[in-house]
Amino acid sequence: MSEDTKAYVRHVMEAKNLSATALAKLAGMPSTTLTRPLNDPEHKFALSSTTIEKIAAATGISLASFLSKLGTVRELERVPLDENWQPTPDADGEGYERESYSPQIPGAIPELDAKAGGGEGAVGEVMVLPVGNGTISAHKILDEWRIPPAYLREAVANPDRAIVLGIQGDSMLPNYAPGDRVIIDLTEHELRADGVYLISDGYSEPQIKRLQRIMFTVPPRCRIISDNPSYEAQEVDVDGVKILGRVAAYVGRR
Repeated sequence: MSEDTKAYVRHVMEAKNLSATALAKLAGMPSTTLTRPLNDPEHKFALSSTTIEKIAAATGISLASFLSKLGTVRELERVPLDENWQPTPDADGEGYERESYSPQIPGAIPELDAKAGGGEGAVGEVMVLPVGNGTISAHKILDEWRIPPAYLREAVANPDRAIVLGIQGDSMLPNYAPGDRVIIDLTEHELRADGVYLISDGYSEPQIKRLQRIMFTVPPRCRIISDNPSYEAQEVDVDGVKILGRVAAYVGRR
């Protein structure tokens, strides 16, 4: 467990007056998930982003809010891009692909406007995401976020393939509220495990939804679930869902 994460867990325990065992129970996980890394300095396993999200959901204290109080993570105003930067040829002049984007602040990751249609902005102010059927979804780059490296490495496979995205609408309440920001891991574009993903039907702008694989179906099928019970789940073929990335961590609110 990284020192930042360990400090966060201890902060939550103190703020809520909970032992590690009690916190684990409250968050719905085995007690050893917390007791082993907290009590054994030689423990090699890091807490997963899912575990951190469970702790945050159960206690109302996010890792990002804790780190912000320490001054180790902060939101940055967007700095105009260097005019020498060029979009990738694959983007056909419409904007950057994530791999080609170099942040103005070293190590920062870009926040995109969740609403598509930013393609009319100047080159360099837009990032494109492939949504299938040969089409792209263009999103304005709003800001850059500098995330503590230890936290980012625990959350995503490759920080250079991560973006920050704001939540729109109420379909994912109560777990993801409008204005919340999440980190998307763009390397996760297959449904290997149930979870929350950034998806598209290939025609409309991307949405954040929970995917649940339906076992023993041929061809493989899954449920597209909105956490808000007011919205009905949909059942579709897995191949019909364009997965752009997985929601890897919660960052904060606008």
